Amino acid sequence: MDLGFGDQNQQMGGQALEAVGMIAGMQENMLDQELHKLDNLDGKDLAKIREERVKAMKERRLEEAEWSRHGHGHLTQLTDTKEFFAACKNSKRLVCHFMRPTSHHCVAINGHLAKMASLHRETRFCMFEAEKSPYLCDKILADEEGKVVIPTIVLVVEGKVTYQIRGLAELGGEQCNCEIMAAVLQIHGLIEGEAAKHEYDDGAPKFGSVEEYRAHAIREGFFEKQFAEDDDFSDDDYTGLAEDA
Repeated sequence: MDLGFGDQNQQMGGQALEAVGMIAGMQENMLDQELHKLDNLDGKDLAKIREERVKAMKERRLEEAEWSRHGHGHLTQLTDTKEFFAACKNSKRLVCHFMRPTSHHCVAINGHLAKMASLHRETRFCMFEAEKSPYLCDKILADEEGKVVIPTIVLVVEGKVTYQIRGLAELGGEQCNCEIMAAVLQIHGLIEGEAAKHEYDDGAPKFGSVEEYRAHAIREGFFEKQFAEDDDFSDDDYTGLAEDA
């Protein structure tokens, strides 16, 4: 059998193939062991699993109540600099969109963030009109040349700005959607996990979380539906001096 390594390297190719087979066998054995453990659980084991699950659910509910108290679950608008810093302090994870209400890009991003806020309650999503805080433009948004890009999405973890998404290039440009945005946010640790593309597209704000959406979708038989995108960006990114933002 020709493995594509050339006549002189068939032995090396055979060893590589054998190694792949060994890894696959090990993974299969591990899976068999886990299935065997599940098949042989007794009443005490099941009771312990249930107790741990109930405890985790209670802790999660307490977390969610705390999140709601601090504005999680929907896209909120911040109005001044003090409110921004308070939001950074009160939420472990914060996504803040510095925007201009006349920008079509910003309006579209707000729509995506509103959907994500309802599904990712572990994170607070908010927006801030950049013109209302020259201080934040100068101290946080401006680059080394003093320029501010609108829109800019500031990512905050445990009170510290960890990353800034400037403009739309990193979000897919005019193809920007919730799926791409979620992938970027997960890479930077701002959400616990991504939902599927159709979960974001399916009027997600009416559901309380990713888990609630999936439970509904399974019950209704909608889980494999496909939804078309309708995002349409038409205006260009704005780049200007911080003092003009």
